[in-house]
Amino acid sequence: MMKCITSIEPQSRPGTHRVNVFLEGSFAFALAEELAFSLMVGSFLSEAEVADLQRRDDLHKVYDAALNLLSYRPRSVSELRSRLLRKSLDPALVEEALERLQREKILDDVEFAQFWVDNRRTHRPRGGRMLQAELRAKGVDREIIEEVLPEPSEEEAAAYRLALRKAASLASADWREFRQRVGDHLVRRGFGYEVAGSVARRLWEERGQAEPDDAPEET
Repeated sequence: MMKCITSIEPQSRPGTHRVNVFLEGSFAFALAEELAFSLMVGSFLSEAEVADLQRRDDLHKVYDAALNLLSYRPRSVSELRSRLLRKSLDPALVEEALERLQREKILDDVEFAQFWVDNRRTHRPRGGRMLQAELRAKGVDREIIEEVLPEPSEEEAAAYRLALRKAASLASADWREFRQRVGDHLVRRGFGYEVAGSVARRLWEERGQAEPDDAPEET
């Protein structure tokens, strides 16, 4: 059954950017402004057309919810999916919104993973093992993780920066204590034992200390 559009009225609440659509003099449904541009007072809508408009409006709400979450920080596809589903949104519409965001290059796991690694490097340095674990927890594919992980030289530089403050707090430590505490500090943050040992030795030598002797003591 076809019904005539008798009025299209903006909603009064500020910032909503939505309109109310009236059919045959009665309120029928609400719609995002951008979806209402094709509607005209005096034109007719079938039940199927109304249902399609309402579905497109529901998708628009999901898409807007996704953009709102992305406005705080970049997110992986998996992370964004989980956050949207926690809002009890239609799973099919969530997938459709995610596909649109990826087509528009707004949502990209490679860019997200690179952002995560760069952010950690700048603010909270982490070793490759911890970075891998964090990105896997965000649902990023292994191939992408391997693509964005820092090179060994970059990882050692990050470990060095992270260990500087720790080393400064160990002014009275001997080599064995210094190596253990600096090494433990780095390993807990995902750096490998080899990197941790190398950085500890470098920091010790930069203090003007004698060359450390790693050989076991004779008994």
